Amino acid sequence: MKNVLKTMTLLALALAIAAPVAAQEKKKKKGKKRPSNPLAAVVKKVKDAGADADTVNKVEALAKEYGPKLAEARKGLGDAGKKMNEARKAAAADGKKGKELQEAVAAAVQLTDEQKAAQKSAQTLQRKFNTAVVALLTPEQIKAAGIRGGGGGNKKKKKKKAE
Repeated sequence: MKNVLKTMTLLALALAIAAPVAAQEKKKKKGKKRPSNPLAAVVKKVKDAGADADTVNKVEALAKEYGPKLAEARKGLGDAGKKMNEARKAAAADGKKGKELQEAVAAAVQLTDEQKAAQKSAQTLQRKFNTAVVALLTPEQIKAAGIRGGGGGNKKKKKKKAE
């Protein structure tokens, strides 16, 4: 009887020690960083949208092609990218949207000419990637994935009437 009581006590003690350790490991797993490839989220969206294996392989190939270029372009921003994200979150929390949000971020983070060029380059590469991905998908898949084509530069401007 004493042996059973000792065994039960030791087992309870081991569980009391192991439970908090397991909980800490779960917290560490939740706090993992995003993947180093910034285009991995788009690839995941395409997979979740129900694209066939051939299309997914093509999108992964595009991500491998554009990923290093985009990462290199974003390096030019330095730590300004993090500051911009923080400023964007703060402005969004204040209820700002659209151009008002962009202006608040621009006012909070003053970019140098090199950083502005790097940002423009990164945006152009992201837009090209998104356009290439959208060209591979059906309209239903595009809607399910929530990917925009990135063709913002081809909008037609309205002509003003002569008064």
